[in-house]
Amino acid sequence: MKRISLNLMMVCLGLLVTPAAKTAAQTVLTLEECRSMALENNGQSKMAQEKVTAAEYDSKAAFANYLPKVSATALYLHNSDNLNLISEDQSSVLSNMGTSLTSGIKNSLMTDPAFLSMYMSDADFRNEVNYAMNKMKDANVEGRLNQLGSDFSDNLSVDIQNIYVGAITVEEPLYVGGKIRAYNKVTAYAKELAETQLNGEDQKVLVTVDEAYWQIVSVANKLRLTEQYVELLRQMDKNVEIMKQEGVATASDQLSVRVKLNEAEMSQIKAQNGLALSKMLLCQLCGLPLDSEIMLKDELNETLEIPTDEVTYTEEGLYEDRPELKSLQLAVNMYDQKSKIVRADYLPTVALMGNYLVTNPSASNGVTNDFHGMWNVGLVAKIPVFHFGEGLNKYRHAKSDKIITQYQLEDARGKVSLQANQYEKKIAEADSRLEMALKNMENAEENLRIANIGFKEGVVESSLVLAAQTAWLKAHSEEIDARIDRIMATVYLRQVTGQLSVNDK
Repeated sequence: MKRISLNLMMVCLGLLVTPAAKTAAQTVLTLEECRSMALENNGQSKMAQEKVTAAEYDSKAAFANYLPKVSATALYLHNSDNLNLISEDQSSVLSNMGTSLTSGIKNSLMTDPAFLSMYMSDADFRNEVNYAMNKMKDANVEGRLNQLGSDFSDNLSVDIQNIYVGAITVEEPLYVGGKIRAYNKVTAYAKELAETQLNGEDQKVLVTVDEAYWQIVSVANKLRLTEQYVELLRQMDKNVEIMKQEGVATASDQLSVRVKLNEAEMSQIKAQNGLALSKMLLCQLCGLPLDSEIMLKDELNETLEIPTDEVTYTEEGLYEDRPELKSLQLAVNMYDQKSKIVRADYLPTVALMGNYLVTNPSASNGVTNDFHGMWNVGLVAKIPVFHFGEGLNKYRHAKSDKIITQYQLEDARGKVSLQANQYEKKIAEADSRLEMALKNMENAEENLRIANIGFKEGVVESSLVLAAQTAWLKAHSEEIDARIDRIMATVYLRQVTGQLSVNDK
């Protein structure tokens, strides 16, 4: 009664998987297909791929530093006043230059005793002076001189209320202390680092998918094993019922069998739900709907195949292929180049520059309110002189970062070598466990066969048959675990040595 109630509860929760709930249209997936879908669906891998793309753009941007830079500049400026090169008093003097000059001449002559004496005594001289003065008056010498002074004063006032400036500048670095070359190397290393990190993320995804995949295969095999165990107990329950009616078995024997049967059916329910949940996890990793009806290729195999190819590697190959070690080596190279970039900031720099400048007002032909352009070419040199040791300390700091990363690399190499040796040992251990599990399984099957024969002959008690069945179930379960452990040990070794890929078995 409890078992029936529990089954109904599991059905209501949607966790119990019954044959009627399965659809005939199931998608059969291989391990390679699951790996490929997981790589396409994984968010970390997508971000790592985007980092590779960003690093490519950085590399192209760094290369552009070798090429000339062209820039255009435009300026408009409105001023409230014009530019006057002389004061207002000086401008007034120039504007009245004719009046001042003629008045000065008259005053000078009229105050000169010799001139006055001659002017008063000599009629001809007086007529000539008067004639000259009249001619000057008729020619408007005073007005013309005033106008000339006014025009000159106006020319000394420049209209700068509206200023327009345009410039095109071309700059080509000739020597910058090796900064451009070092920066290009940094971006190249950064791109390679992003690709290495992408490889590392992909390998993590592959391991996660493999764990989920073989977990499903393990649960599916154990579910079939449990179903066989349940059938054995059901058949035994029928046999004990018959034997009880014939008086060769007791109620206690039948109760013991039914207790075992209830336990086995409960284990079967757990295995069914464990299989459903494991498949949901794999669907989530592969980007499939959680309720997808999937069937794994290895789930259908009665015997799990053990990979026969050996994982071979060398110590140098291990250091080159392992993404984490390769990333640290690239980091060392990047810090080395960054120290050169820091050093370049305190070395002389030389650049070739060319400009074409257009202004209004312009001063190429006097100061006029017209657009006029001019070009120039020159060299620009910058030489740092003294910075109180700032550059030296920054350079030393960059070198320390490189040394720290080198220490991290050396430490990681030792750990990776240890990991590789550990997983080699795990493979050997898994092989030994599998060999023992196969022997135990043969013994358990033979023991169960003998127990069943003895039970039918009435010379073996039901408790011994139950114990033989339990031992049979345990031996088969251990054989499944040993095979899965052996498969995963190879996967882990491939990951440690950096050799794990989509098509690996």
